[in-house]
Amino acid sequence: MRSLSKISSVVSTTAMTALLGVLALPGSAMALELSNSSPSYGDKIPALHDDYGNKVIIRTNIGVDDLEKMRATVNEHSQQLEDLKRGSSSSSSSSSREIDELKNKVKEQDRELDTLGRQVEDLKRNSGSSSSSNSSEISSLKQKINDQDRAMDQLKRTVEDLSRKVK
Repeated sequence: MRSLSKISSVVSTTAMTALLGVLALPGSAMALELSNSSPSYGDKIPALHDDYGNKVIIRTNIGVDDLEKMRATVNEHSQQLEDLKRGSSSSSSSSSREIDELKNKVKEQDRELDTLGRQVEDLKRNSGSSSSSNSSEISSLKQKINDQDRAMDQLKRTVEDLSRKVK
């Protein structure tokens, strides 16, 4: 926004200088009057044109209202860009956080699976002859391991999906 006001003041100063320069040209039969009043809706912006070595002021199809619309559009687009930048960075950090949390869950479940696997191995070694209670404990542990294994596979797929989305 600040640069637009600088540009418009530079353009205004340049236009005024050009207009004054044209007025000071020798043999210039042109009469222009400069006014301090503000432009009105529908006013057109003049342009300095080189007509075979003669500097002349010509009318353009660019109006003051066109410049105001362009300024509003530029401001709107600048705001949208800022919003996108803020949204993109927060979305990226949010996804990154979710991925880290899921990775931690996978690691935790890996540790739990290792512990359960060791317990199963201990039970197998200690149970020389299988009794019904040992057998049911082993079945229960196997079921837990299978459940944990499925949950871990699901988490891995989720982490991979999120990783692809972040990239």
